[in-house]
Amino acid sequence: MNEAVFEKVSVITVFNQEKGLLCPKKSVGVIGTIFIENLAYYHRVRQGKNIIHVFNVTDGNLDFRLSLNSENLHWTLEEIYDRSND
Repeated sequence: MNEAVFEKVSVITVFNQEKGLLCPKKSVGVIGTIFIENLAYYHRVRQGKNIIHVFNVTDGNLDFRLSLNSENLHWTLEEIYDRSND
């Protein structure tokens, strides 16, 4: 089941210098605190001159889509996906 959320959230990230990879580790927002276990995939989307960095992550039970707006550096929780209902 997919649920569109589109709420601003706070995100704690880790940057791996060797791999050049930024990875979200914890998110706090309207649904509470999410402890991120794994980055499933990452891609970029261009909106005009702006680049949006999209991170699909999981906490082990639920999957989340987080986006980082490179212009204003705001994080948004875009979607929650519950695999247990499949």
